[in-house]
Amino acid sequence: MGAGFSIPERVSRRVRQALFLLAAADLGLILVVTSNLTVLADIIAPLTGHLIGIGLAASLALLVRRWAMALFTAGIAATLGLHAWLGLAWCCRAPVPTAQSGLTQIAAGGTRSLTVLALNTWDKHREPERLVRYLATAPADVVVLTEFGQSKRPLLAELKAAYPYQATCSDARHCSTALLSRLPLEESGVGGISAIGPEFVWARLEGSLTIVGTHVHRPSRNPWLHERQMAALGLFLRRIDGPVVLAGDLNTSPWSGSFRRLRAVANLASFSILTPTWPAWPIALPQVALDHILVSPELAVTASGTGPAVGSDHLPVWAQLERRAAPGSGPSHRHKVTSRLAAAGPHLGGEFLADLVGEHGGARDLRR
Repeated sequence: MGAGFSIPERVSRRVRQALFLLAAADLGLILVVTSNLTVLADIIAPLTGHLIGIGLAASLALLVRRWAMALFTAGIAATLGLHAWLGLAWCCRAPVPTAQSGLTQIAAGGTRSLTVLALNTWDKHREPERLVRYLATAPADVVVLTEFGQSKRPLLAELKAAYPYQATCSDARHCSTALLSRLPLEESGVGGISAIGPEFVWARLEGSLTIVGTHVHRPSRNPWLHERQMAALGLFLRRIDGPVVLAGDLNTSPWSGSFRRLRAVANLASFSILTPTWPAWPIALPQVALDHILVSPELAVTASGTGPAVGSDHLPVWAQLERRAAPGSGPSHRHKVTSRLAAAGPHLGGEFLADLVGEHGGARDLRR
């Protein structure tokens, strides 16, 4: 038998399994914490909460060896249950309509809040009537839909009565995003941020509020492409004048390094630390926060939540927005825009500038 802290030969197989899982969980958490060192960390970052749960369950199993397997199983079940509860606890309650609010010069009418909803409709969705029924009755002013490809284009006509103002790139080969609005759009368009994407759809409402909808590449398929797309997206959003809302499936969670860098570069805030939205099919048991609505400092989120399962493998996510401060308070609009451009300037490459000024026609009007 070895000396010191060596594991005795008679340690049970279950205890060895618990030690292995504890070490794996710790290694995963180390990678997440040191995410700036490797883009590979973004693959496991969405599972940060699960790694913590597995580590705690394995530690408890080692302390009470007699019931090791039962305690470990219970810990895993509790971890899965907690994440599902986080995703469903605020599910299905609608935003509270407000006739008067602090939202000034953002939406048409000027004296109302604005509700934005984002949903990955799923390429394999087989219940279009269920999707249309939900969207037509959803209490949202603007809806961003991803994985809304050519097979779903006929649904746009069915949703025209509820959302008469539409911008979509669903007819493009590599872009399947749509933006639907109950409010008039001053401008709208589609485009690609750079040669490697991501593609996006955008609209500007009365009052200079710009909403951008996009779908970022999954890091589990290509973490380097995911990181490059998130970096390009952050620089692109940084250059948009006025209040900004980013909505869509970013295929990442608030734990990931690319998400934190996007927020820092674009100066955006997320409304929730953890609102799991995937998976929601075949049963709604959301575990990972992949869908997000982020806002610039001029905006405040007064209410938020997830919607019900509507046949997609993602839950919808929504946020109710109001202007954070009265007009005239804080830095002037000109000063804010100058500061944002100055901060972004050193990071802007020739390829990005070419994209912004018109290589992709749908993006050229975002700067006025």
